[in-house]
Amino acid sequence: MATETPGTHALCKKEATMGRPRKSEPRDRQLNLSLTDSELDGIRRRAEAVGMRPVHFGRAILLDEERAVTRQAAPTGSNLERLIYGQLVRLGNNLNQLVRYLHRTGDPVPADLEPLLNDIRQIIARSMQP
Repeated sequence: MATETPGTHALCKKEATMGRPRKSEPRDRQLNLSLTDSELDGIRRRAEAVGMRPVHFGRAILLDEERAVTRQAAPTGSNLERLIYGQLVRLGNNLNQLVRYLHRTGDPVPADLEPLLNDIRQIIARSMQP
């Protein structure tokens, strides 16, 4: 079976794009700051406390977007739970890419995928228990 690139099939109404959509106003300017180790550590702690990356936290503070900083809920759970969640997010992303590839090529689902999915389901079920 010949593979087709997404969006080139006769029934597709628009061309598919990969990746994030382009922003109408891209952030292509930089503001560089010099900080001490303790200042940078403080910014990192404050950003983590509201569930943001330091760069996004700094931008929100500098642009006086106080709502954006307080709007996000602080991360809950232990550090281990956050690490497991992060790994599950990455794993989900990889599985999504695999399924997209399989759909595009028409290849069968690998036989060893189902045991992996069962393991993931068990991890998620355990994490949902109080």
